[in-house]
Amino acid sequence: MAKHKTAPAAKFLLAIAAIIVLILIAGIVFTSNQPTMMRWAFVPSHEIATEDFGKAPNYASENSWAARPGLSSNALSLPDGVMQTAMVPEADVFYIHPTTYLAKERWNAPLEGDDAAVGRRKNFALRYQASSFNLAGQVYAPKYRQAAFGAFFDESGQGVQAIMRAHADVLAAFDHYISQDNKGRPFILAGHSQGSLHALLLLAERIAPNPDLEAHMIAAYIIGWPVSLEGDLGALGGIGPCEGPRDTGCVISFQSFAKDGDPSAVLEAFAKTPGLNGKPRAGTTMLCTNPLTWHVGGKAPRTANQGGMELIANTGTMSAPIPELSGARCGKRGILYLNEPPQGSWKEFVMTGENYHAYDYNLFYMNIRSNAANRASAWLEAHR
Repeated sequence: MAKHKTAPAAKFLLAIAAIIVLILIAGIVFTSNQPTMMRWAFVPSHEIATEDFGKAPNYASENSWAARPGLSSNALSLPDGVMQTAMVPEADVFYIHPTTYLAKERWNAPLEGDDAAVGRRKNFALRYQASSFNLAGQVYAPKYRQAAFGAFFDESGQGVQAIMRAHADVLAAFDHYISQDNKGRPFILAGHSQGSLHALLLLAERIAPNPDLEAHMIAAYIIGWPVSLEGDLGALGGIGPCEGPRDTGCVISFQSFAKDGDPSAVLEAFAKTPGLNGKPRAGTTMLCTNPLTWHVGGKAPRTANQGGMELIANTGTMSAPIPELSGARCGKRGILYLNEPPQGSWKEFVMTGENYHAYDYNLFYMNIRSNAANRASAWLEAHR
């Protein structure tokens, strides 16, 4: 496939999206009187200009990848009792991990060196998210100098710079993957939270402007990041929402809340921020893909849930999937509500407003796993 140069509007789109990050993350995670405390606790006190950003990752080196074919990683993990059947052999997955660096010593995380951040990348992001795609194809997951958690609470503009720095790494990784590894294969684009922001920008900067890449994209799983049908997808030409479980060349997105959760902070931030088209998203429609049916909107009972994965820290294995964990419905304003929100250990990382953001993948793990493989097979069947 031909490598596409950055579109002239790329920097503008990135700036918009970076601002969205700062507002949305603060709104999603915390109530109005808490960001001040979070800035004190997590925002670096030094100027970003004084920080040694370090040498850029060399994506020709295996060391710059958290997962790729031939590399042993937790992206190859399987839930207990789940047999690895034949992978879709002709497809790839490009997965971008969420924020795992919580320290305030740096604006951008090092690729290695922070054991806690590396541990979260391996034992949370790769094990419970990237692994859900290992039936659909070969998983490529770049290490990148992610924006630190504190960057999302900064009000000085330095947090935006940190996000832009991180995105430059993701762009470089994707460009290397396309030019050196892809070899014309269809691919899935996937991410979560900060990773989904980078994935959304890749759609605007690399995929939508390049007909060849757009034609080879199986689907984009922009999970845990709000997507406007008009303001974001409307700027991507022919890339629209996935309307059914075997649709290809389209986008999937949802945000998980408890049955009686309060998503007002997310909805308010969504309305106040611009989309990729540069226009306010107020009055536009937030995409809600129901991961139990893979249709836009609607509802499904818990019997449609093939199995959620409980997040168990500090273990080297995954437990067995939990069938019928919860049903789900898309609300009128684009939020996915859990019919039977799981309790116990599932409450440990639930955010303000009963936001199950941290568990977006875990709640529907087996559904995501089977759907990704089905979409990859559907693309191959249509293009043979």
